[in-house]
Amino acid sequence: MPLRALLVVASLGLATTSLAWAGGGRARDAWRGLPAPTDTAQASGRVALRAPQSGRVRMPPGTFVMGSTSIDVVRATGLCRKEFLHVLCDRYATQFRAQMLAHDVTLDSFLIDRTEVTVRDYGRCVAAGACTAAGYPPGDARFDRPELPVTHVRWEDSERYCAWAGGRLPTEAEWEYAARGPTSREYPWGNLYNSRLCNHGSLAEEETDATDGFALVAPVGSFPDGATPLGVYDLAGNVSEWVADVFFMADETGFGYSAKPVRNPKGAPSGGFHVIRGGSYQLGAAWMRAAWRDEIAVQSAPDVGFRCAADID
Repeated sequence: MPLRALLVVASLGLATTSLAWAGGGRARDAWRGLPAPTDTAQASGRVALRAPQSGRVRMPPGTFVMGSTSIDVVRATGLCRKEFLHVLCDRYATQFRAQMLAHDVTLDSFLIDRTEVTVRDYGRCVAAGACTAAGYPPGDARFDRPELPVTHVRWEDSERYCAWAGGRLPTEAEWEYAARGPTSREYPWGNLYNSRLCNHGSLAEEETDATDGFALVAPVGSFPDGATPLGVYDLAGNVSEWVADVFFMADETGFGYSAKPVRNPKGAPSGGFHVIRGGSYQLGAAWMRAAWRDEIAVQSAPDVGFRCAADID
């Protein structure tokens, strides 16, 4: 069962959601005794000396291993079992299975945004009459600040913005290649998980884990040490990101991909909801992996944004 199917959203006006889980009752507060979090506090010891670079990064052509092996899925399940509501981990077998089979993907060179599209930049598109306003209440300090990634946008809104900005949404393969590189690392920064390198959540009744410095969405580029070697920010955590592909299973076994090598895959032309990548501030460590993928039925969400890509002539 997808993670989002377990989340019960009381209201988009609330800063957090509740999670219904087997066994009934309410889980105890996993963060009891910690200082009260804010939605803007920076992580301890982290000082932002300058704003992250903007613009797009040129990804070189190359081949990488996309998706997860059975060993990767075992590791992901192990991370899940370290979470507070670890009793739910068996329910995510289908979601982890959708990351398989691992397969070789070859891509031509392309451009991808260094950061998630910000509220400021999306607002310019709205002011130009080319984009529909995001769905959060205007002036809502949790989401409507210039330096935050824009959220509460539909897939169609993100597609329209990217076209206006001279690009397009990245394919799922392009997004994962940007996160993993030609060595197919497990996280944007390397092969070991580090909770201080991304704005993550947790598998708990209170899924917005503020121990990374942010209870909700963070300004883009707030975790420079978690960037890829080429300087692409927030490919793990902060907000999940729309990509161009439609979500589908490769066959009745529940695998998300065929094992056959492919070149410049575009995904299925139809047949399901659109894919999101990259985890979010509401998701735990197992969902920060670069191979993680999901689909959502909702039109927009408080923890889903996007970034753009572009072809190279």
